[in-house]
Amino acid sequence: MFSSRSTPLARFCAVAAAIMVLASCGGGSGGGGFVPLAPVAQPQPQPETPVATHAIGGTLSGITSGKLVLQNNAGDDLTLTADGKFSFATPIKEGSAYAVTVRTQPLWQFCTVSNGSGSAAAEVAGVTVTCAEARATVSTLAGSGTEGMLDGNGLSAEFARPRGVRVDAAGNLYVTDTRYKLIRKVSPSGAVTTVAGSGAGGTLSDPFDLALDAAGNIYLTELMGNTVRKVTPAGAVSTLAGSGSFSSVDGHGTSASFNQPSGIAFDAQNNLFIGDSQGRKIRKIAPDLEVSTFAGSGAQGTDDGTGTSATFSVPAGIAMDAAGNMFVTDFGSHVIRKITPQGVVTTPLGKRSTSGSGDGKGNDATFSFPVGIAIDSSGSLYVADSTAHVIRRITPDGMVRTLAGTAGRPGAKDDVGKAASFNTPYGVAVDAAGNVYVADQFNHKIRKITPTPAP
Repeated sequence: MFSSRSTPLARFCAVAAAIMVLASCGGGSGGGGFVPLAPVAQPQPQPETPVATHAIGGTLSGITSGKLVLQNNAGDDLTLTADGKFSFATPIKEGSAYAVTVRTQPLWQFCTVSNGSGSAAAEVAGVTVTCAEARATVSTLAGSGTEGMLDGNGLSAEFARPRGVRVDAAGNLYVTDTRYKLIRKVSPSGAVTTVAGSGAGGTLSDPFDLALDAAGNIYLTELMGNTVRKVTPAGAVSTLAGSGSFSSVDGHGTSASFNQPSGIAFDAQNNLFIGDSQGRKIRKIAPDLEVSTFAGSGAQGTDDGTGTSATFSVPAGIAMDAAGNMFVTDFGSHVIRKITPQGVVTTPLGKRSTSGSGDGKGNDATFSFPVGIAIDSSGSLYVADSTAHVIRRITPDGMVRTLAGTAGRPGAKDDVGKAASFNTPYGVAVDAAGNVYVADQFNHKIRKITPTPAP
C-alpha cells in the first residue's frame, strides 16, 4: 500500500513549482501583483500606390459587310461590323505595350492597321483600321474546256454544260452536269468523280440544281423530268416528289407535279423550296413530302404580294438567309425577288422587265437573265448573271457590284475582276471563306473566284 501522507521530496517539488509559476507571472517583483506581458508590435500594411490604366482604341473605316475581329496583344477579341470609333474592353497598365492586329477579316475585304502598337502613356485613341475591297481572282478549278464526261484531276477532267453547283462543309463541290445527266463531285484539290447518273446508282433526267443536307444526301431538280430526286451518299437515286407530268399541282410526294422545276434550297426546318419555273410558283416540300404552293398564283407577272397573290415570270435560283428569308432570281423579268417566312413577296433588286448589267443600289441596278444565287455568312448575295456573262455581288445594304467578268464579253480567261471572262454562267456557290464557285456552262468548267488583297 502507498502512504497517503506526502514525503519531504514531494513537498519540496510542490514548493519549487509554485515559485516558478510566480516568477513567470512577475510574482517575485516588488509589487507582488499580476504583471501582463507587453503586446508585440505588428507591422502595418502600407497602402499600394495605384497604377494608372489606359484604354486602347481608335477608328474603323471602309467596312461594307461582315465582321472584322481585332485583337490587342493577341487577345481581348473585339468584333466590329460598322465604321466608327472602337475601344477594347480591357485597359492596360500605364507603360505597358499594346499591339493591335487583325484576327479575322470581313468577307471580301482586307483591313489594315496603322498606329497600332506602342507603349501606353495615356489613353490611346489613334489606332486607325482601314478596310478595302478585295480583288476577285478567277481561276479554273476543274474542267479542260472540252465537252465530255471524263473523271480526273483538275484540268484533265471534263464537263458538259454544268448548271448547278453547291459546296458542303468539307469544301467538296457537287455539280449538275447537264448534257450527260450526271452529278459530279469536285474535291477541294480539284479531283472530279461521278456520283450519280449514267448507271452510277440510277439514271437522271436533265438535272438542273441541287441542295445538300447534313447527312450527305443530295436533292436535285430535273428540269424536263419535272421531278425532285434524292441521291444518298451511297449513290442510290430515288424520286422524292413529282409525277413527271408538265403541270403544277399540289399533293403528296409523287402525286404532286411540277412544271420545269429549277432552283432548290432548304430552310432551317428541313423544308425544301423549289422554283417551279414554268409553273411560275415557289413550291414547298415538307419533311413528310407534302407539296404545297408557297408563293405565286401561276400567272406570269412581277406583282408583289403575299403568297399566291404575288406573280412571277420565270423563278429560277433560290437562296435562303439565316432569318428564313428567300431570295429568288426571276429569270424572265431580270430581277431578284425576296420572300419572307410569312410569304410576303417584294422586289428589292433590279428593274422589272429591264435587261442590263448596270451596277447600283437596289432597283437602280439591272440584271440580264439571272439564274444561280448564293448567300454568304455576312448576308451578301452572289448571282450568276447568265447572258451578261458576269458574276454579281450584292451587299446587305442592297448595293449591286460586278465581282468578275465584263458584261457582254463571253470568254474563258482566268484573270482578276473584269479582266476575267465567263460564258453563260448558270450556277454559283460560296464557301465559309468567301470563295465563290461558278458552273461556267458553255465553257464546260468549274471556276473559282478567290478574294485577294489589292497590291
